[in-house]
Amino acid sequence: MVNFPIQLSESILLYAQLGQDSSSLRRELYFIKEHKLELYLNTDQLKCIFWVNIYNAYSIIIASEASRSEEAYKTKRIKVAHNSFSLNDIEYKILRINSRNPVYKFIDNLFCCSYIRKLAVKEVDYRLQSMLDRTPLSNGLSDN
Repeated sequence: MVNFPIQLSESILLYAQLGQDSSSLRRELYFIKEHKLELYLNTDQLKCIFWVNIYNAYSIIIASEASRSEEAYKTKRIKVAHNSFSLNDIEYKILRINSRNPVYKFIDNLFCCSYIRKLAVKEVDYRLQSMLDRTPLSNGLSDN
């Protein structure tokens, strides 16, 4: 069975890496129904693949734009299933990669939006940190 969101995230990442326009693909990503996304991303492994691809694609897209700032990680520009996310949302709330105290993680999760909770991984995989590519934005920020 073809997993449409995974294919879409891979296509967006490929277009970003090649420097091509991915706006039509990103539009498709925005118009995916939230419940369909949940059905397709029904395991932590699928969620990780999808969100790592989206994170890496958008870090390239944001870095290629003229306006680079330290707020790039906080700005909610990533539109998925009629919701907006920031790179920090994906890294810290969805993929749950951080080394903070478990109490803070619990509090963050408690006050987190319901749609983020539904799309987040259940178990943290610390190997994901090496898969997230912060290089494009880091290089862009050092140029300013």
